[in-house]
Amino acid sequence: MIKLLNKIIVFFVIFIFFDILLMFLLPIDIKNKIYDRKSHKIKSYYYHHDLRPNARWIENWGYQNAEIFTNNLGFKDIKIQNIDFKKHNILFIGDSFTEGVGVEYQNTFVGKIDEKISLVSNDHKVLNAGVVSYSPIVILSKLNYLINIKNYPITKVFVVLCNGDIHDDLYRYNEINENYIVSHNDFLNIKILVDINNFIKSNTITYQFIKRITPISNLFEDLKTDMPDFDSYNLSQVLSILNNKKDQKHIIDKNEFDKWGKLGLEKSKNYIKQIKNLLREKNIDFTLVYLEEPIFMLNNIKSDFYKNFWKNIALENNINFIFVEDFHKNENDKFKIYRELFFIGDNHFNDMGNGIVAEEIMRKSKYLQKLIN
Repeated sequence: MIKLLNKIIVFFVIFIFFDILLMFLLPIDIKNKIYDRKSHKIKSYYYHHDLRPNARWIENWGYQNAEIFTNNLGFKDIKIQNIDFKKHNILFIGDSFTEGVGVEYQNTFVGKIDEKISLVSNDHKVLNAGVVSYSPIVILSKLNYLINIKNYPITKVFVVLCNGDIHDDLYRYNEINENYIVSHNDFLNIKILVDINNFIKSNTITYQFIKRITPISNLFEDLKTDMPDFDSYNLSQVLSILNNKKDQKHIIDKNEFDKWGKLGLEKSKNYIKQIKNLLREKNIDFTLVYLEEPIFMLNNIKSDFYKNFWKNIALENNINFIFVEDFHKNENDKFKIYRELFFIGDNHFNDMGNGIVAEEIMRKSKYLQKLIN
């Protein structure tokens, strides 16, 4: 029995060795065709999760398929490439809105700002460190990792917030310790296990095969051709989706706001203050951006409370502040604006919406105005 077990172990080690070797020898474009659709997401010991460096995948979001790339830093980018830092390096960081889910990099608001800056300066580099489900606690941890552990020469940071961040700070993530490590209950956060998991996920063909066939429903997922008729969605259908998102309940329900919204805001506020202190130690300029989501305009709810809340935090802590709201201010037909600028049935900006957001941020940012004009 022991001999059989030893043979199995030896076979397994040899198999994994050649699996890793084969994956290593494959050209990057072939690798990216082999990777499972979720292999671009990796764990982080410090800040929970990230994107795999030098990745390429097709992202389906609503009615759109987008070709997505990351660079060698694991940041969403226009293509797979090694980043050469410049004299001035501008970092955008936030959640799915900043990452630009469903939108190719050049059409995200970060990509649009990047394009504009590249036309006027060779001394500035724009970087997008945003990833789905980032909130202030994770942003704080990742900024410390990028600036103090990796020592990237970042000179300007835009932190972008939205409605759901306070829910994640309160419920998804627990605390952050003195080493800026975020605690949570999603996986066993032991560094060597996280590193092994990410290595196997990124460097073995066997992992990709197993992920494609388990659970068994994955075998049939690619065969699905039925898509919702987004064009037929009316306002009531859209609101039935947006208003039932757990992380949006505090916007439309005062009881939910009193139950957890206030506490969530306080936690996020404290993390923003810590971000300010972290960046100040490195003499890095900081702008806080808050994106008004469609749930406000579609429910005829004013966003003044949130605007003033974050504006006051910014003033108290000497932080530049931008509140993105102009995309609907001059339009009476809010649903018409929604259909033009957002993925229908979702709260994220589409290609056109990202372009509008980029224009507003560039218009309201003194830093960017000085650079562009």
